[in-house]
Amino acid sequence: MRFYLNIFLLLSFVGFATTPNTWVKVSDFTGNPRTGASAFVVNDKAYITNGYDGANYKNSLYRYYQSFDVWEKITDFPAMPRLNAISFSIGGKGYFGSGQGLVQYTNDFWEFDTLSLAWTQKADIGGAPRKAACGVSLNGKGYVGLGQSSSGYLNDWWEYDANTNTWSAKTNFSSSARKLACVFIGNGNCYISCGYDGSFKNDTWAYNPTTNSWAVKQNFPGTPRYNATSFTIGNTGFVGLGYDNTLNYAQDMWQYNPYLNTWSQIANFSGTAREGANAFVLNNEAYVCCGFDNSYKYDVWKYSPNLDVSVHENQIENAIQIIYPNPVIDKLKVVVLDKFKNSSISITDVQGKIVLQQNMNNLLETEINVSVLKQGTYNVSVIESSKLIATKKIIKTH
Repeated sequence: MRFYLNIFLLLSFVGFATTPNTWVKVSDFTGNPRTGASAFVVNDKAYITNGYDGANYKNSLYRYYQSFDVWEKITDFPAMPRLNAISFSIGGKGYFGSGQGLVQYTNDFWEFDTLSLAWTQKADIGGAPRKAACGVSLNGKGYVGLGQSSSGYLNDWWEYDANTNTWSAKTNFSSSARKLACVFIGNGNCYISCGYDGSFKNDTWAYNPTTNSWAVKQNFPGTPRYNATSFTIGNTGFVGLGYDNTLNYAQDMWQYNPYLNTWSQIANFSGTAREGANAFVLNNEAYVCCGFDNSYKYDVWKYSPNLDVSVHENQIENAIQIIYPNPVIDKLKVVVLDKFKNSSISITDVQGKIVLQQNMNNLLETEINVSVLKQGTYNVSVIESSKLIATKKIIKTH
């Protein structure tokens, strides 16, 4: 009986899982093909609005149901249709603003209630009216900045408090003012990468809202580009596509580990190379749709990440000699190769967050108390000089 139970549990974990690091085409977006649309997610449903189809700016709003892989047209955006606006969600509401339409630069800002399907105008975004800005939410606050205004490229950075409907100026972005950069979150920070300031960019910066400061990070390793697509799964950022310094549309995709400050390439996007695509994440799977590749697009592609999207899977064989017991209740023993006696052991949860750390202290074996961890799957990694050496999965029970 125990044998069959183990087989059942194994199949539950791996037998029916989506293949990691793959793209699969799903149902096409049912609105007009378009570029520069905006997306947000509320309660496991995705919303796409606005954009440009080559003839007209759009103000339609569509809702996506992941379980049924279907799109539903709902309440149109009530103000000027536009492209290259910002969007994010806070507290069960969607937010949308700025962008370019018949008016070149805007700073109006709107809230969408997914229950009543009503749009409500909120306080204008701080600073100058703009297009091609960055917008993201983190820890219940919204952040908007950069972009282009009537006076040129911008590097300001603003925080939105939905409870008080107010904007507060924060420390300016520490690199060059630019438009069409991409933004993602991870490890409690906002990250800005790529963009255009008169030249194509590939630098990456992290904003820490606690210290209100910026720190330079490892450059994006793909070609410098703008109008790329970005999203976050767990604590891992993803950047790809866009228009690059070879004057071509890009198809490559990269993931960023905020704990190790490293980039690694993942499977290329399976649709055509393009710029101006939008993305959203539902239940740890990313969806990329629309965009422009010399024609306006409406196809949608789903990306399933590696089992631990925060850990690069290249490993030194047998660096972890033994790890036991597994499953574990309270005490976990880890044995490493002799050459890694001065490394550290890091345990991360399925979202890539470090939950425990311990040094090997010049020993081959260490014991880690994992009794404080909740039941679930974790990754045990050997780290040396900030470099990931190897990773093994464990299951914490009881």
